[in-house]
Amino acid sequence: MISIGGIIGAGFFIGASTPISIAGPASLLSYAIAGLLTFLINCMLRDVALHAPDRGSFVNHIRHTLGAPIGFMTGWIYWLVWVTTLGMESMALASLLAPIMHIPYGLIEFLILAIMTAANLMAVHVYGEFEYWFSMLKIIAILVFIMIGVSLLVQGHVPVWRNVASQGLAPHGAMAILAAVPSIIFSMAGTEVVTIAAGESDDPARNVANTARTVAFRIIVFYLASVALILCLVPWTSLVAGQSPFLYTLNAIHVPFAGVAMEIVIVCAMLSTVNSGLYATSRVMFELAAVRDAPSSFMRLHPVTQAPWVTVLFSASAALLIAITAVFSPDVVFAFLLNATGAFVIFEYFFIVLCRIRVCGFTLLPLLTIVLLLCALVAMAQVEHTRHELETGAGMMGVVVIIAMARRAYGNFSRPGRKHAEEHGYPRKF
Repeated sequence: MISIGGIIGAGFFIGASTPISIAGPASLLSYAIAGLLTFLINCMLRDVALHAPDRGSFVNHIRHTLGAPIGFMTGWIYWLVWVTTLGMESMALASLLAPIMHIPYGLIEFLILAIMTAANLMAVHVYGEFEYWFSMLKIIAILVFIMIGVSLLVQGHVPVWRNVASQGLAPHGAMAILAAVPSIIFSMAGTEVVTIAAGESDDPARNVANTARTVAFRIIVFYLASVALILCLVPWTSLVAGQSPFLYTLNAIHVPFAGVAMEIVIVCAMLSTVNSGLYATSRVMFELAAVRDAPSSFMRLHPVTQAPWVTVLFSASAALLIAITAVFSPDVVFAFLLNATGAFVIFEYFFIVLCRIRVCGFTLLPLLTIVLLLCALVAMAQVEHTRHELETGAGMMGVVVIIAMARRAYGNFSRPGRKHAEEHGYPRKF
């Protein structure tokens, strides 16, 4: 359920309109390409986890396999991606809830982060319980949408061909199909959270392997089936980027209470993202502290719940600070962080593939993954908006590389050893 929560977020319920507007009906092929890439990345994570199941999250695997500087870069970049996402999601949630709650916008952001922080400060099963029900609601919503759409198609009253092919199957050309892939990849990002959560489960290797085997089925059912139904039920030219295509479709086919129901689902999807983000950032920061890539105080555990309370509070505070920068510096600081995180996902996927090659050898799967990642980078360079994201991300990566090199030259990248880690509360599994 955690992996489902990572795959299906608000980026799917709201952001699916963007790839459709870019590539038209051919966006279904864009989703298939992005889904294949996500599946391959999960295969890479599975192979690495099975090689050394007691080494913690994928960040620790990368550190152990590719070296301490790469591990330092991966951990901090991953943390930055998630805290930026947390700030963005809390802002989006506040904008949805403000007309209903009638309280100041900033207070809503604070309350959202406070509630999810409280959940993550409790025992780890509380996080799992929250994520289970959030994911369950998202699954039910998608399945209901699929059943409604299929029933309408079976009745035969929908002008499917006119909706799909009124302007051709690929009206904007082949390059538009590739151009739509990066935004879909970002909406599918999050499956790696299960490798972090697996470290606190009874059988990490088996749990990661099971998730990797079933992720393709989830993508086919939830993503491809939903997008295909949207394309069949309504004219794709009527969809507006940034607005939920699910809500538009349900309203177009006159489903009662569609607006209220979809808003509830979107709110829960965003809460799920905040919940998973706080969990992922706190655990990764805890691992970084255990190998002296972050302050040792970050390894403190709550005496009752055993939650890493310092890292939870640190990540939540950083997310709140990012949300505040969006108010006071929307076009400088916040825009810079938002643009950088898009390219960071692609760069981290490259590190995962390199880690798998180092562990298991260079086979067909990593070769195909590298080809798809390079295609995604080429596509990003072709579109003005994503080209800016790529340039910003590359520049930020350069800064992180310089910091990592300085850390190696003047700091201590040596592994602290099991005794040092256990003295500071670092879990034995890691």
